[in-house]
Amino acid sequence: MARLSRVFVVCLTALAVAGAGGFTLLLTPEVRASLFGPPAPANRGEEPRGDKKKDTVTVDVTEYTAPKDNDTLLVDDRLADKKTKFVPDLVDRRPLQGHVLNLSDSVLRLDVPIVKPDLSPELLVLHPSYTAAMSKSKGQVLPSVNMIDGKAKQFDDGLYAALDQAYYAGQSEAMKSHLGLIKTLHDRVAKGTPAANYLAAGLVIAGEPIEASAAARSMAESFLGNEVFSKPISFYTWNKTLSNCFRTLRFFSRPIQDRRIYEEIARVLGEDKALLADYRKATNFYGKLTNPLSGVTPAEAIGRPLPVTAKVALFPPSSSRETELFARLFPLGLPADANLMRELITAIRSGKVDLKPRNDGGWYDYQVYALETLLLPEKGEESSHLLLTKLYKKRMLEAFQALVTKRRETHARQLDFPAPRAMAREEPERPVYVYPRLRVEPNPTYYLRTARSYAFLANFLESTLGEATLKSLHGLRETGPRELTLHGELRYMRDLFYGFYLLSAEDIGLKPAFLAGETVDRVACETAAADWLARLKRDPDLAADTRVSVPVYYDQRTGAVRLWMTIGVRLAVLDTNYAKGPKIRKADGAADWKPVEPGYLIPAQYVIPVDEFAEVEIQGGRVLTRNELRAICDKLKTKARIVEAIQK
Repeated sequence: MARLSRVFVVCLTALAVAGAGGFTLLLTPEVRASLFGPPAPANRGEEPRGDKKKDTVTVDVTEYTAPKDNDTLLVDDRLADKKTKFVPDLVDRRPLQGHVLNLSDSVLRLDVPIVKPDLSPELLVLHPSYTAAMSKSKGQVLPSVNMIDGKAKQFDDGLYAALDQAYYAGQSEAMKSHLGLIKTLHDRVAKGTPAANYLAAGLVIAGEPIEASAAARSMAESFLGNEVFSKPISFYTWNKTLSNCFRTLRFFSRPIQDRRIYEEIARVLGEDKALLADYRKATNFYGKLTNPLSGVTPAEAIGRPLPVTAKVALFPPSSSRETELFARLFPLGLPADANLMRELITAIRSGKVDLKPRNDGGWYDYQVYALETLLLPEKGEESSHLLLTKLYKKRMLEAFQALVTKRRETHARQLDFPAPRAMAREEPERPVYVYPRLRVEPNPTYYLRTARSYAFLANFLESTLGEATLKSLHGLRETGPRELTLHGELRYMRDLFYGFYLLSAEDIGLKPAFLAGETVDRVACETAAADWLARLKRDPDLAADTRVSVPVYYDQRTGAVRLWMTIGVRLAVLDTNYAKGPKIRKADGAADWKPVEPGYLIPAQYVIPVDEFAEVEIQGGRVLTRNELRAICDKLKTKARIVEAIQK
């Protein structure tokens, strides 16, 4: 019978605690509930839903002071600061009236005079294209960085559109359809689950003919009603496929709030290596085509729980330096006087944002890095040769603003953008309810010692029979040989139990310890255990009949035989709770560890399968075969009746 668990919340007064450069808000449960809604109930046997925090929500708020206008920071270059060196053989190959030039020791000054409307009104007219503007020129046209970038922009858009459309619809084996992956996942997740509704909602958004539940259609309508996320922009208006691609992948880029959704998807992915490989290839592709992914995919939840702070999406968006900056500066929303472009430029110039591509950076990183010298001309190799006026630097600043906008627009669908974290409706912060999270029943020593037993056996057999012999033999099942060789399966079983040990130790906070000389590949062993846990329902060994008997004592004088028997498997309830709670801190490590408040320590309930044991004594010097025992068990069903029948 399920029992009701109560959680007592200590109400705190809302406080604003001053700190260096900002303040921290401590919200009462009442205030928090008005902002974020009530916390989800803690269901016995289920993980509490949503990202949850302790009894106060702590939001670090940076006190905002707008930076100085970038124009006021611009000054003319000084010739005295330019250091050049004459290189005799560096000759300009273009002859000039019978002469050649060597520019190696030269410095070129660049300036952009202020436009005077009364003298040059044509310089203030806006044109729809570079061509239209050039047609109105009264002088020789010099291709600008903007115009050259405009050429590149058209290619970039066409390339990205072609790739996105091809991947969405499918293009041979090289690009398995995004839509096809979504359909496959929908077909394989358990029907009627939150995961089924989530995937069905995406298919509705994609315009696919599908029987969707009311919950799924409501989810789709809610997304489509949010124009910021759902309205196709950029080149995604070019055709229906691109528009559907935009909406569908944008929907699946949003963080999944219900962990049951991504855990069910993880289960499906974990059961099909080919599907998992196709899915990972599809998601990783955009980690390079645009930028590293912001958050993780359900594949990361295969065989292991993810932290409650994890940002999980089926097709995660990509990060960018500007998105990361804005999320740090404005966690609660934008002040009225905030200017995001100004903030970005200021951060780049100050060194707080480094545009150099990260080690795992994508195309977008490289694209934006190319613009760096528009803001920081001194970083260019050409700097010593150019004397830039304040007005020219302003022109370059304006070019940066335009070009970074165009580059971002090419990646409009894939790039993430921040929303205020504390006030966001989609990602509410709630109290953290802490409960025991177990992947296996907590008995690390058993797992460790079993692993060591397999290690011993493997070493013994290899030293006596030889590796070649073990590789030529297979274990047996009643129906035939097992799949792996003895050599391979022994090593697998050893690693599997080492993996169980490592997972179980982590579940209870035990530091793993090994003997001197005990070599354990922790990654391989944990992977083996996690993979097995992900597919345990399909393991044929778990489908084998467990009922056996073995004699443990024989009295020759009376003919009595004592048997130990397992007469079946039953289910038991495992209740877990913390007698002494763990400590907690933010995932980014910015805060110190703190004890979990007692009111937020809740129990968890598990169901575990266990063997039913019996010891019996039979007369006449008899023993039972498996089939004989199983026939009795099949007929009589209960322990009392089985024991009684065997003892007769």
